[in-house]
Amino acid sequence: MQFTIRHNTHYRYSRPVQFGPHWLRFHPRDDGAQRIIWHQLNITPTPLGRSEHLDLEGNRVTQVWFEEETDHFDIEVTMQVETLRRNAFDFILMPEAAVLPINHEHDAICARAYLERIERDDEVTAFAAELSLAVNRDTLLFLNDLNRQLYADFSHMHRDTGAPQSPAHTLNSRRGACRDLAVLFVDCCRSEGIAARFASGYQKGDQQSERRHLHAWPEVYLPGAGWRGFDPTHGEAIADTHVTIAAAAHPRDTMPVIGGFKGQGATSTLDYTVEIQVLDD
Repeated sequence: MQFTIRHNTHYRYSRPVQFGPHWLRFHPRDDGAQRIIWHQLNITPTPLGRSEHLDLEGNRVTQVWFEEETDHFDIEVTMQVETLRRNAFDFILMPEAAVLPINHEHDAICARAYLERIERDDEVTAFAAELSLAVNRDTLLFLNDLNRQLYADFSHMHRDTGAPQSPAHTLNSRRGACRDLAVLFVDCCRSEGIAARFASGYQKGDQQSERRHLHAWPEVYLPGAGWRGFDPTHGEAIADTHVTIAAAAHPRDTMPVIGGFKGQGATSTLDYTVEIQVLDD
């Protein structure tokens, strides 16, 4: 599929403020699942300096800093991305990945951050263990059943702001936004010995929807297959319907905008628009 995405973010301040450095994550990943055709990032006011780098997770980061005070901050992103994976299960698992827990003896150093529990909770551990035992600890059956249950048995809502809920809160309330379900999915996987991470970006979704948003979902690392995405908000294994911008062990490291400002008594407001057009080939 070929995605054309326009994402405009507008910050407004009640009085002129002085910015500290900002870190922006709006550049898609370029890997075996997707390729960038073109990408443009425009920032107003014009930064005094701008630098591009990769973070520890391999995400593209644009660092900007400013000299003059300003009462606005506009980020306009336009991109065209082609998603390449037709089959979500086009792989052969390594033997150590077929049954849980996955043996990470050969990649323990790299996998460590993706195996650390987000927030240890006995109920989340028991929930994941029950699913795992029901499928005789078969890795792919566990992932499929976890994905299906979070889709079918949980109420899905939208929240524009706020950090993800704790895994335990989402499990007990049986409701959450896409980022909440992603965090619960990740923590369940880690409790069963699957390296997992939080991903953020865009998805095909309903092309007729008047309001589009950033989306979040989990990815798991399967020896023999690499990183593979699942979307409990829609109950599907991900092939070519999602465009990944950033992925990390912790959700905070996928935030599209990180930075601060100084201005006595100043308040800020945020508005954004997302447009997604998809050419399905």
